[in-house]
Amino acid sequence: MSQDPVGSRVRAIRFEADGTIRFTDVARPDPGPDEVLVQVLAAGVCRTDLHLLHEVQSGRRDPLVPGHEIAGRITQVGREVFMGSPGDVVGVHYEQPCGWCRHCRRKRTNLCQRGRSLGFDAQGGYAEFVVARQSTVLPLPPDLDPVDAATLGCSGATAYHVVATLGEAEEDSTVVVVGAGGVGLAAIQVARAQQARVLAIDPREAARKAALDAGATAAAAPDEAARALREMAGEEGADVVADFVGTRESLERGRALLGYGGRLVVVAEGEGTQDPMPVTAANLVEGGRAYLGSYSSTIADFARAIALAESGLLRPLVTRREPLSKAPSVLGDLEAGKIIGRAVLLPGTP
Repeated sequence: MSQDPVGSRVRAIRFEADGTIRFTDVARPDPGPDEVLVQVLAAGVCRTDLHLLHEVQSGRRDPLVPGHEIAGRITQVGREVFMGSPGDVVGVHYEQPCGWCRHCRRKRTNLCQRGRSLGFDAQGGYAEFVVARQSTVLPLPPDLDPVDAATLGCSGATAYHVVATLGEAEEDSTVVVVGAGGVGLAAIQVARAQQARVLAIDPREAARKAALDAGATAAAAPDEAARALREMAGEEGADVVADFVGTRESLERGRALLGYGGRLVVVAEGEGTQDPMPVTAANLVEGGRAYLGSYSSTIADFARAIALAESGLLRPLVTRREPLSKAPSVLGDLEAGKIIGRAVLLPGTP
């Protein structure tokens, strides 16, 4: 087992079929002609990783090396690579689209069904090295800490996709963010960068405080959301509701908060989402409301998230840094609701 790029084995965290989170060694990935080998300096810990662990345990997904929030240093390039060089410090977007399908041609690479996703069906960033297509890595500003940059690959890019790309938040918009976790806190900052007013909704007092620290205009517990929104926007309702919880309760609450022309953008699939929620034509037509599903993000969203971070308008809230071997305890604390903001694993040496 070696940290050297030429070594055949690298340290990694692997989700096993029996539900264990194993610190082990795996084969070092080799870059293809248009790929780069990246030494992982930082890997963000996302709640989606917990869903993946449960899917592996239940047999719905094969064992895997997770990790889809990645920052690192290029150590090797394929013979057809022209967009990066060894030594470059980069952010890695986990979506690895095919590049030629209908969705890719329309620059909707998040919807590509022929590509792969790091940490989902290809070896992810909970390892010392990862391989990515050259078109999915972006150079990082020299003054941006790789630990902060790693979280931009999912939480930052997803937040931008939800609030700006799909939600179309703009100056004087009223945005409601449901769930002030890692992605929700990034969404608050993206909305503020768009010069929107933001109401954050979360049952946890610590999360509401973090939301206010992130720039939310107001924060409220779920049962106080309607009153808090009236105080902010009167009877006009919300222009955008970004739901990062995805339960039937949160969806119904979000729908009730929408104003005319409002967009409900749903990101998560929480408990109870298999229960039907009646939606009539009147719900859609009256006031021109729209219900949208947000899936992943694009490299363009990632680039904009990096630009916001460089300008200081998006400050990733990293509250815990741990070596790769501590992944089991970090994931356990995340599932127990003990982590506010983002935790980051450090597979390599920054």
